[in-house]
Amino acid sequence: MSSFEAQFVDGHFAELVQRVTSVMAIADELKNKKMIHNEKYSEIRAEQTDQGKMRKLFEALNAGGDRVKNDFYYALRNHEPYLFKELGGGEAMDYIDGHQNNQLQLN
Repeated sequence: MSSFEAQFVDGHFAELVQRVTSVMAIADELKNKKMIHNEKYSEIRAEQTDQGKMRKLFEALNAGGDRVKNDFYYALRNHEPYLFKELGGGEAMDYIDGHQNNQLQLN
């Protein structure tokens, strides 16, 4: 089973591609942690738009699996805190198996 962080990244693919603006800062962090190979990093840099850069970054995330997605999740939190919060990042306790936990409250 995927971690909450990996599920968050996968579940917000479209929003992340469209809205992340600190792509290179996140890619730099992942490259420094040896999560992205030099060739993929060069491909990300070569893209002309943030959306193109994010699509290339997602190729690296998908190739690297949950471990890389987990690190991306925390890099996103650090570099895009408002977007991270808007998308519901950090609310792992409100989710069970990737679904929002809508518990009934009894009066």
